[in-house]
Amino acid sequence: MQYAIVILDGAADEPQPSLANQTILAAAVTPWLDSLAAQGEVGLAALVPASLEPSSNVACTAILGYDPVDYPIGRGALELSALGIELADNEIALRTNLCHVSDQGVMVSYSCDNISSVDGHALCQELQAVLDDEQCRLYAGGGFRLYLVVKNRPGLLQTELAAAHNITDQPLADFPPRGPEAAWINDYLRRAAQVLASSPTNARRAAAGQLVANRLMCFWPGQRPSGMPAFQERYGRTAALNTGVDLLAGLAALTGIELYRFTGVTDGPDNDYAAQGLGVLEMLRQHDVVFVHVEAPDTAGHDGDVLAKKQAVEAIDREIISRLVNYSQNQPLRILALPDHPTPVLRKRHAPGPVPFVLAGPGVSTNGGRRLTEQEAARCGLRVDPGWQLLSRLLAETT
Repeated sequence: MQYAIVILDGAADEPQPSLANQTILAAAVTPWLDSLAAQGEVGLAALVPASLEPSSNVACTAILGYDPVDYPIGRGALELSALGIELADNEIALRTNLCHVSDQGVMVSYSCDNISSVDGHALCQELQAVLDDEQCRLYAGGGFRLYLVVKNRPGLLQTELAAAHNITDQPLADFPPRGPEAAWINDYLRRAAQVLASSPTNARRAAAGQLVANRLMCFWPGQRPSGMPAFQERYGRTAALNTGVDLLAGLAALTGIELYRFTGVTDGPDNDYAAQGLGVLEMLRQHDVVFVHVEAPDTAGHDGDVLAKKQAVEAIDREIISRLVNYSQNQPLRILALPDHPTPVLRKRHAPGPVPFVLAGPGVSTNGGRRLTEQEAARCGLRVDPGWQLLSRLLAETT
């Protein structure tokens, strides 16, 4: 038996007036997911405990089969681990976004319009040249994602910092840093804004009619991750993972899951879904359990783009789920497909609540589900809570 888990990041949503009050999942044309629902079981999974933020680091930790309460990993440190950078005991890492803020101080784009990694890295180099010192240094991740590593300021862990993607269309003044290191963060961000104001990269972007990155935002502080048992040690199976974001790559690094990179796999609407679909078959040739993470629905949710989110869900069905279903005709394979959390397009930010899932394959009995939708999952009456136990349900001999 083999196992495939497809994570439709942020795909869960609320009824949309523009879609006749259907959710994105309900309005999307997904014949392959529908076939899985008809053959297997549909239910709800409570991946994020009520005490924790509904973010992907929490939810995806649960999807990988680890209790996020037991492994409260700061996301800044987690994503940094994907770059192969280890923190010292006296260091804290913060996720840092390249953003565009209006002249009135309103968050226009938490990602500077999903800035390319080429421009993101160029801006990071300009910032490093001025701001890096013995106490702090900046690293470039993918696209708009940067990481700030700070020494000897433990108060950052108790400092309240708003996540950039949660305040789209809102004044930054309403979300100031609060806590022991608020003044230090404000000073760093002020100096960063001065660098960005005279940036050659920004000047080129402005001339090309692109959004300029005129603001940094720092949030999600964390220390060096430790203590997570390896996936193979915990579950007795080899595992692989593919993603376009540092977060999941960091989780793979911490759990000993082999990370696969495929050309064209990104965190946005330009994602090559066919490359991921073919890639998952390559991973299955080498491993018992494979995880495929697709960021595009979440990106569209944060952008408030109903059509892009619907198209992303349909592309996952067409290019990834279809290949897994066809593969399962010749090889025993169980398939689990689910979002990690809701990212409602009307809110443009993550929301709490359980997510729908479909689980199908040999040994899985049908429970009358018809589709992978929020309404169907609630109707079927199956709820996995805590949600981190869903992986054990997938791996069980029968369900």
